[in-house]
Amino acid sequence: MITGKNNDISFFRSLEGLIFLAGCALLITEIVLFIIFASYIPEIKKGLFPVIAADLLGGRGVSISVGLELGLSKFRVIFISVIFNLTYLFILYPLFIYFYEHLIKIRFIGKALNSTQRAAEKHQSRIERWGALGIAIFVWIPLFSTGSLVGSIIGTLIGMRTIIVICVVVLAMVTSAISWAFIFDYLFEFAAGAGRIIPSIFVGSILGIAIFYRLRKLYYLAKQKIKAKKEI
Repeated sequence: MITGKNNDISFFRSLEGLIFLAGCALLITEIVLFIIFASYIPEIKKGLFPVIAADLLGGRGVSISVGLELGLSKFRVIFISVIFNLTYLFILYPLFIYFYEHLIKIRFIGKALNSTQRAAEKHQSRIERWGALGIAIFVWIPLFSTGSLVGSIIGTLIGMRTIIVICVVVLAMVTSAISWAFIFDYLFEFAAGAGRIIPSIFVGSILGIAIFYRLRKLYYLAKQKIKAKKEI
């Protein structure tokens, strides 16, 4: 279990601190570029937030399929997916590693961190025997529960060094975005031959499954909380 290094002073002198600063710089750059170029590239303006929301809701596979359905090219979908996941990973992973004990006390953030750590611990034993390769395959799978943050936490739990964790996870995440964008694009083109509505049904099914599993997870957590209160 990760308990956090809990050392505020040394954070910005560490590799994790540098990764965090890189994530913040990346986020600021993205915001500035979006403000400057959003009016020149209407497809990005229209598709950016739905793709990000879909990624947060259902993972990389859902976000890629939503982006393609909205009319974004596979290259733009890849770009959005990679940049968002890089920023998400670079900002949250260092905070998770260093300040877990502080963040866990914050009501909503604490629940998210607990959920993320439980997901990582759930898959740890199956991946540990394969080491870096296991982490790479895990992150490559485009599901919500196999995201870059969960993969990086598993890497930390099994004792991998931070630099190795980041390199493996980033490589796997980029490879995943590229390969699944091409796979989904091919499937959409193939499905469109059977009818224009088929791709929409496909995306709707993926979203529906993602929402179902998210709601089921929330129900399970709420049930556990009620049970814990009754036991007290």
